[in-house]
Amino acid sequence: MSTSPATSSGQAPANGSEYTARHLMVLEGLEAVRKRPGMYIGSTDSRGLMHCLWEIIDNSVDEALGGYCDHIGVRLHADGSVEVGDNGRGIPVDTEPRTGLSGVEVAYTRLHAGGKFGGGSYTASGGLHGVGASVVNALAARLDLAVDRNGRTHSISFRRGAPGTFDAPGPDAAFTPRSGLRRTRNNAPDATGTRVRYWADRQIFLKDARLSLETLYARARQTAFLVPGLTIVVRDEQGLGGEGVSEETFRYDGGISEFCEYLAPDRPVCDVLRLQGQGSFKETVPVLDERGHMIPTEVQRELGVDVALRWGTGY
Repeated sequence: MSTSPATSSGQAPANGSEYTARHLMVLEGLEAVRKRPGMYIGSTDSRGLMHCLWEIIDNSVDEALGGYCDHIGVRLHADGSVEVGDNGRGIPVDTEPRTGLSGVEVAYTRLHAGGKFGGGSYTASGGLHGVGASVVNALAARLDLAVDRNGRTHSISFRRGAPGTFDAPGPDAAFTPRSGLRRTRNNAPDATGTRVRYWADRQIFLKDARLSLETLYARARQTAFLVPGLTIVVRDEQGLGGEGVSEETFRYDGGISEFCEYLAPDRPVCDVLRLQGQGSFKETVPVLDERGHMIPTEVQRELGVDVALRWGTGY
């Protein structure tokens, strides 16, 4: 007994002998993310919801690692949205020549676009390296973004990855597709930073998917230990902690020396010892050239090692 061959979209042609190009499914841009979100964030349960938050936070942490940011605010709004703001350099708002779009739109609507491809914008970075922001945008029913840069606030909104304007607050407001940034107000010339607020799309995530305040606190604490001088403020207005509105601030100027003391379960028998060193190595990585092509390029990398340890009375 024979069966009809399946197409790439998972459906067999009406006629078993017919298999043409029209049976092939082509997913363009962020459509691929919405079709297969698990490929980008692992799952659509609570873990995937937390992963989206990590991606936005990691972009701010990257600014801190570069020395451009010393404050990150995370706010869990009562309406279910999440907001992350920093006082970093702000996402570029000028026009990217190859696409004709602003840097903000490129970062939030194009996969594999960003400043983490070996071009010198970041010496250290985390997250999905140019994919995270656009993936979160694709999986958000609404995303509002504001950038303070060049003495002005530049704003833009998205609905499931498409730029436009909402005529009222919330993800269910009427939406008009529209490209381009809006200049909403003037700021001090030295005021810089980025603020992102998004509503996770419940068409994508499971109904019982929830953020974990305990996990968020643990991640914020760890990051503050690893980036000395960085202040992270987490404000919970959703009551996830069971105590109504709450706020926690994380800052550790002692860095991993304080982290070592925090993690140790026993009494110390010596001071915390700090071992530091630095070296360099060469690595071949793909780098974008002026024409937008990825070219294998040998780059010089700096490698830093920083270890904190101490002995205690326990095992």
